[in-house]
Amino acid sequence: MRECVIIGRPNSGKTLFALNFAKYLGAKNIDVTFRTFDGLMTCRHFPLEEAKRQLCGIDLHKTRSLQSIVLNIAVGKTAVNFKLTDTCGVSEQIHADEGIRKGMAQTIGLLRSADFILHLIDLTNVKKDHAANQASIDYEFYNYGIARNAYILLGNKIDLGSAKENLPRLASEFPKATVIPISALYNQGFREVKAYVARNI
Repeated sequence: MRECVIIGRPNSGKTLFALNFAKYLGAKNIDVTFRTFDGLMTCRHFPLEEAKRQLCGIDLHKTRSLQSIVLNIAVGKTAVNFKLTDTCGVSEQIHADEGIRKGMAQTIGLLRSADFILHLIDLTNVKKDHAANQASIDYEFYNYGIARNAYILLGNKIDLGSAKENLPRLASEFPKATVIPISALYNQGFREVKAYVARNI
């Protein structure tokens, strides 16, 4: 089964995107497999709305390990199962919490085996000087994804006014990427994301 991995900074909207994308694909209940850095695996069954209440939040690093859902998507006249994996947010700083440091390392390690990469960037955080900072983790993800040729960039929070203004800047900063504006909260752009995922699984 092919694996589609969601990466990005803390609070970029990865978990909410994963859960609402699962709902968009027709899931009402999900089984989430949690994989910790040391290899421990547990599985929990959630109604989707309950998963949002428990797994999403405004706190940084709410997601501290890998969280995978098996979903079904139409590819031509057939239906294909694939694994959608949410990850710990990654930043440039060395975090004081060892568990979060291990979660970041786990995210980066997973990229090597990922079949397709969905890179989320919070459009409201795209600054004017962001283009000059090519040492940022977003540029590392971008360069790796482009080299793998299995990557799209999702500009999240397009439903917010400042995000719309920043979309052209994001596209110019990452010129080789396919950029899709989305709202993880309101499912905007999900049809386009679904089409890319279907072509790559």
